[in-house]
Amino acid sequence: MNRFWQSWRSKFNSKHPAVVVDGLCDVKYIADRFASVFQSVCVPNSEQRHQELATNFFRMYSPYVGNDFDVNEITPDYLHDCIGRLKKGKAPGFHDFTSEYIIYAHPLLALHLSHLFRMVLQYCVVPDGFCKGVVVLLVKNHDGNQCITDNYRGITISPAISKLFEIVLFNRQLSCNHALFTMKTIIEHYVSDGSTVNICALDINKAFDRVNHFALLKVADRKLPRAFIGVMLDWLSKSTVCVKWAGIFSFWFCNKAGVRQGGVLSPVLFAVFMDTLIERA
Repeated sequence: MNRFWQSWRSKFNSKHPAVVVDGLCDVKYIADRFASVFQSVCVPNSEQRHQELATNFFRMYSPYVGNDFDVNEITPDYLHDCIGRLKKGKAPGFHDFTSEYIIYAHPLLALHLSHLFRMVLQYCVVPDGFCKGVVVLLVKNHDGNQCITDNYRGITISPAISKLFEIVLFNRQLSCNHALFTMKTIIEHYVSDGSTVNICALDINKAFDRVNHFALLKVADRKLPRAFIGVMLDWLSKSTVCVKWAGIFSFWFCNKAGVRQGGVLSPVLFAVFMDTLIERA
């Protein structure tokens, strides 16, 4: 049934964006309207609580050491393996730079990128280009009113090189293979005994966009290297986004809260953040 409707919509639904959204006709005004909506969401829930979390974080971060991390382990050979994990056919970021440019580039590129990534981890400063995300809009309900902003959801596209850098960090620090193995083992145990296993998934509205940055950086409790925490702190503080509508870009705005949409590390960091809340429950 799902395949039928996908085929139906691909042939009969108009792929052109709505001409009027929230009473606006000019594409630039529409793009800015969507940007204003997303900007209003990506802010801390409480400024007072935000300042408290910031104070507590820097008090913890000042003497923090964490586990050792040797940046020299990021070799061209290791980077070549990470490049193989990039997905093809994905939409390009702001500079129209796709993963294919990296995948099919000369092997010498891995050498230059390994130097760049080691410098980022050594100085805990992320290039500004890594911090730019482009939001593309998808219709929530094709049968609903496509002339209102509430019927759209945004997907942020991150630069391809920043995704590669996140893959490097993910493979070095945040591999979830053990968690997946544990979950699979538990399910197989009950299924082999003829039992039914039910998995409950919690849909938290706007949770990705509302997470406080300093609460998110409490992943330092996991004894991650100081370099990793420093990189994420700089990355989150400089994260900016714009909306693309009908080929036109909106104004740029800062993400003052929430995980980086479109980031490889974002789901893992959010899972660690939620794990802390579950432990307190």
